[in-house]
Amino acid sequence: MAASLKVNNGAVLGMVAVMFLAAVLPSSHASTAVDEPAANHKPAAPASPPPASSYTPPPPVQPVVVVHGVIYCKSCKLRGYNSGMDASPLPNATVSLVCYGDEESGYRVLNQTSTAADRNGYFIVMVYDVDMFDRHTCRLYLRSSPTPLCARPSVPSNPKLGLTLVRDRAATAPRGARGVYHARTALMYAPGAGGKCPPY
Repeated sequence: MAASLKVNNGAVLGMVAVMFLAAVLPSSHASTAVDEPAANHKPAAPASPPPASSYTPPPPVQPVVVVHGVIYCKSCKLRGYNSGMDASPLPNATVSLVCYGDEESGYRVLNQTSTAADRNGYFIVMVYDVDMFDRHTCRLYLRSSPTPLCARPSVPSNPKLGLTLVRDRAATAPRGARGVYHARTALMYAPGAGGKCPPY
């Protein structure tokens, strides 16, 4: 009996030892399994920078020279009649701004721009080649009238003669303008020999 108890007690102790190791070893192995990926761990990518501001600066202002004025029909009482000038604005008449070179260049034409007046007889020419512009060598010419009833050049009377320019100090210059100019005198057409005015 004593021998049997010893054997049984030994077996029991052996089983307890096996159970103890079984309980301890998986925990140790799990710890190792968790630690292994840590050796291959890569740092997280840095956070993306905040988006840049959506503000876009405005484009640079392009320099420009402005030449403007009104084309009239003389001695005709039409819409917008000016009693002091005895003339009315002539809608859709056209003018040309011509700028010439200096004497050394033989006064060759550097720039020519034609434009039509609006329904109020007002016209505007924008000159972007500001280095070329010189009010002393630029001239305004009458080019065409929209009606044969007021198509005779009056000021200037010779369409081959252009009007000189003067600075318009009363005008509000637009942004970027190097200067605003108008003809020294008003540009005018006049009725023909019959004196009949257009029905505007």
